[in-house]
Amino acid sequence: MLRGWIEKDGRILSAAEAEKLTADEVSVCGGEFVLETKTLTARDCYGIMPSAYQPGIVSSKDGIKNIRPDVPKLGLEEAIAEAVRLRCTDNAVVTLSGGVDSTLVAALSNLPSIAVGAEGSHDFGASEKAADALGADLTIHTITFDEVEAALPEVLGFLPLRNPMDIELAVTGYFICRLAKKCGAERILTGQAADELFAGYARYGRTETLRADLDSDFKDLSRQRTRDSAPASHFGVWYSLPYMDERVVRCAKSLSADELVSGELRKVALRKVAEKYIPEEFAWKPKKAMQYGSGVSKMLSRLAKKEGCRNTAELIERIISSEEE
Repeated sequence: MLRGWIEKDGRILSAAEAEKLTADEVSVCGGEFVLETKTLTARDCYGIMPSAYQPGIVSSKDGIKNIRPDVPKLGLEEAIAEAVRLRCTDNAVVTLSGGVDSTLVAALSNLPSIAVGAEGSHDFGASEKAADALGADLTIHTITFDEVEAALPEVLGFLPLRNPMDIELAVTGYFICRLAKKCGAERILTGQAADELFAGYARYGRTETLRADLDSDFKDLSRQRTRDSAPASHFGVWYSLPYMDERVVRCAKSLSADELVSGELRKVALRKVAEKYIPEEFAWKPKKAMQYGSGVSKMLSRLAKKEGCRNTAELIERIISSEEE
């Protein structure tokens, strides 16, 4: 059985082809997959496809092998274009925030886009503006305060990580995944991992150990995927991450600090690629974190005050405690 998709030498294999692969053959395959056959089990290199199996491992009667996709060495532009191409299917959408990461994916994929945000929020307007500039088909859901209030206990019920930031992001993800499902999609292409690969966060502009910081944050992405896959699994959809394609990862890790950060500018290499495909205002637009851009963080703070709590963390503790009683 194959869940997700698997590729070899840039060609997506059918389920029948995948199920005939040997452990050695799977160990050099790319994609986002969980594969179970009579002779082996395997999960993709970075654990994009949710599963209890260990990421990047092929297990068979002959033992365990690490998965290291055998991909050609490409330039960054070609690597990103190929990563997006491989993920474009009829059942896919792009979650569009209007930032450089997702706008580039939307431009290269030409897939329908979705966006969520509170009325008047940053992402609500930015996604519309980006879609208009690209001529993209965009479906937007306006998140209301009442919806956030109703969704929070539901999210806490399936989310394994319960700190305020993860919950803010998971609640936003809840509405993204729900909208994708409503649109008939199963796969959601995102711009995730671009910040950790191309130095998108403000702190990268201040560090003297940029490469070490990026490597550490890249490793932490597995925890983020655990968080993000919870609402996705809840709605029967899954995230697909072009920037986590091995071609892109290898390119990003070969870039020098000067190619990533220049003064106040971050993600410089990625932005230079992006400006070839999207308007300059989106290619060089400053980053806005998803939970703030969507307005969800502000609504959770408002909900905490409504319930007599000092902050979101106290509200979460109260809800969890009431569930345990």
